[in-house]
Amino acid sequence: MVFLKDRGSLWVPHRWMLILLAILLIPSFYLLFESRWAAQQPPVAAQNSHEKLGVDADKAHHDDGASFKYDRNNLTINLVVATLLQDDISWTENIKIPNLNIIRYVSDSMNAEYHPPVPNKGREALIYHTYMHDFYDNLPDITIFIHADESPWHVEGTLNSSMTFALSHLDLYQVLQRQYFNLRVSWDGACPNWINTTKSSAERDGHKKEEPYMYEAFSENFNTNQVPEILAGPCCSQFAVTKDAVRRHPRSQYKITMDWLVQTDWTDYIAGRVWEHMWPWLFKGEAVDCAVEWKAYCRMYHICFDVDSRARMTGLEEEKKMLQQNYGIFDELMDLLGGSRAGRRVEEINAIMAAELENALERGKSEAVRMELLSDLYTSEQPTDPKDSSELLSLIGLTYPKERSLSFDIPLLSATDFFSDTISVLLVEDGVTRMFERSQLDKEPASRDD
Repeated sequence: MVFLKDRGSLWVPHRWMLILLAILLIPSFYLLFESRWAAQQPPVAAQNSHEKLGVDADKAHHDDGASFKYDRNNLTINLVVATLLQDDISWTENIKIPNLNIIRYVSDSMNAEYHPPVPNKGREALIYHTYMHDFYDNLPDITIFIHADESPWHVEGTLNSSMTFALSHLDLYQVLQRQYFNLRVSWDGACPNWINTTKSSAERDGHKKEEPYMYEAFSENFNTNQVPEILAGPCCSQFAVTKDAVRRHPRSQYKITMDWLVQTDWTDYIAGRVWEHMWPWLFKGEAVDCAVEWKAYCRMYHICFDVDSRARMTGLEEEKKMLQQNYGIFDELMDLLGGSRAGRRVEEINAIMAAELENALERGKSEAVRMELLSDLYTSEQPTDPKDSSELLSLIGLTYPKERSLSFDIPLLSATDFFSDTISVLLVEDGVTRMFERSQLDKEPASRDD
């Protein structure tokens, strides 16, 4: 494991130090904030090598571990890219997917070969629905929908913060099996119960500005009053989907949403954001799509962390986040003069995480290792037997009447929820998934109105 050496400190007299700082501060201020952490991203691992992708071009595997032969080279795949005219998407040429057909939609140019019905409306949602409507009768085996950026903020460090890396590692057979897969895995700002469709504008959360609009959006787009209370799944409208999943709805469904996005008087931000939470329902008929993170990385990208490496990665990510949040102007100036302690530590963390990623990729090459690490994508090691529910409730300080039919919907629970003072838990009660607050769980059945 390699750590960066201390780059030393720069000695100058105090008077000249102050003058130097003043000179550097003004012209450097903007540039420093613009590129604050750009140079501190982990080095890219296995970017251009199929040998390191952990993907066998001629094999894929059933969920039960049995080998299944398929010809990856014969799959038809469209990459639909939602762009503006100014965007440079030349990076897509580096994606290692055989026979990839790139279809660029341009939101702000009606002269482009592929464009939405009106310019600059509905963000990527209008582009995606336009494609599904127009290509409905000529869909490939898999369509991958992405934005124009190669390194958007929502592509995790585990995926090298790189769309080229992520897509080149994507297990296409697993996409065929699951029919819909959100390319982002992280539960951050997404799972297990991110959107509550019963919230009103008076209860608006600054981090979820679209939440008060979700009930109406869902109802109007799917022509139903049966709106799920909870919608959850990783953000941010980048996903892979099969033609069968698209065709689970008639072509007219996509025209309905196209018209809705064009005609709504909501802001473009809100109209686009609400759709981030409805893709799982559109393609799977499921309101909550929260796969266990480390299992999704292993099964879908062949990036397989064992128990020890998962613990190390979690600790390093938290430490890095804390360092970045506390990073100030003084640290930036010190970086110019020889390096701040925080900056050096972030570089060390990046180096360690890059090494862990290389090891995870090596594990992912082996089918046997993957099958040993994985079971079902949507379950964790937490107890799943309903008889263990009362015991698990007691561990988190909750009580629940024994006469109620209760079992945990385990995929929707996380460790942070267990120890929160304002816990919200998703439970399966009498076969129906509902969200309960701590106060509700502590009540007797007679006092419950649900």
